[in-house]
Amino acid sequence: MRIDLIGSTSLHGRAFDADEKPYEVRLRVAARAPTAELAALIGEEVEALYTNGPAGGGGARKYVSEQIGIVSTLIARERVRAEVTVREWSPHAETV
Repeated sequence: MRIDLIGSTSLHGRAFDADEKPYEVRLRVAARAPTAELAALIGEEVEALYTNGPAGGGGARKYVSEQIGIVSTLIARERVRAEVTVREWSPHAETV
């Protein structure tokens, strides 16, 4: 799970007092889960914070999307069969 604080004290540009803690913060929450159902639960929790948390929220969006990854790996040479197929094209050949 990743939670980013976006726009800490962004309304006025800075806190009025150097020791003052930010009085307004916008969040971005992103997470990975093994199933879409579990991922949707995270969106529900963020939405609950938005609707039941501090006043003055700036809007909320939630969506679940599949993530595809690529993993580089080595395969033993003897497990790979090399094969080349050469096809010739002719403008007079029948098309299917």
